[in-house]
Amino acid sequence: MQLLSMIVFLMLSVMSSLVMMFMPTLFWVWAMTDFSTIFMIPFLSSEVRSKKSWFTGVATYFVVQFIGSVSILYGMLMQWIFAWDPLCSGLLCFGFSLKLGLVPLHFWVARSFINFHYGGIFVVGAGQKVFVVASVPLFNDVPVCAYIFYWMAIASMLYGPVAMFNAITVKSFLGYSSVGHTGFLVVSSHFGLHLVYVYAFIYCVSMFFLNFIFWSGNCFLVKDLGIDIPLYYKTGFIAVGLSFSGFPPFLDFCTKFVVLQLGLEAGAHLAIFAVLASSLINLLVWVWIIAIGASGLSYSLTPSGSIAQNTFNISCVTWNMFMGLGFSMLY
Repeated sequence: MQLLSMIVFLMLSVMSSLVMMFMPTLFWVWAMTDFSTIFMIPFLSSEVRSKKSWFTGVATYFVVQFIGSVSILYGMLMQWIFAWDPLCSGLLCFGFSLKLGLVPLHFWVARSFINFHYGGIFVVGAGQKVFVVASVPLFNDVPVCAYIFYWMAIASMLYGPVAMFNAITVKSFLGYSSVGHTGFLVVSSHFGLHLVYVYAFIYCVSMFFLNFIFWSGNCFLVKDLGIDIPLYYKTGFIAVGLSFSGFPPFLDFCTKFVVLQLGLEAGAHLAIFAVLASSLINLLVWVWIIAIGASGLSYSLTPSGSIAQNTFNISCVTWNMFMGLGFSMLY
């Protein structure tokens, strides 16, 4: 059931992308995105949990998504019936901000993530948000809503890395990381959807590697990463960490450099400040995380895993290091 729901979710997500390209009507995009969310229920609830843990995790996520969807639908109905743009844009802004978990509507992210399995964290924190961000209107008809949504994205970029410092568990750490990267996706959408999809693809692949490494070690507490991460994945973990920290020529540095270039061309000084400030905080956070997780590295330089595990580790290092050079050549 878990695999079937995952396949259906991915199929509906691809269909959502096609709908956005050929039928750019907000209603159909909303319908496809919500259908994909519904099919996440068996995927996220596949693990055996106590009642309280399930409620604070999976059920909280779906209640929040339902409230956001109702707000978006009600806003569209108000637009069709009364043609009242301020109310419509306000409801859409609230609904999309809640579904994405932008600051200050991020209250559900860490609470849900800490009770998800790592597969659910990857899909909800990375894969699903791409299609939601791509379907968000820019609220050009109501500048107040556009500014509010933009400022929420900026606040998310700055809040995410700061909150990562205070994370005790690995899953809450990934939740706050998702908040920061969601803000970055929203800001990137102002420079074109092509940049959203490029950055989202890079972020999703990197998060897949990171979540798989954490899952393989059954990591729970941040302070125990050095013990929990398997030795044969240490170098892969360090490569992902260096990429997310923003060191050149790793992949995440190259993507943020492109956004800075586009921001300079567009005169988006606030976005430039947010990217630079969040990158600095991210650098400090990930250097701290790498220092915790890298303990025992001297024993992992000689591959000790199976062929599949060593291949995965090499692929992780190759993706984060050499793909950054390839991406910078394209742009």
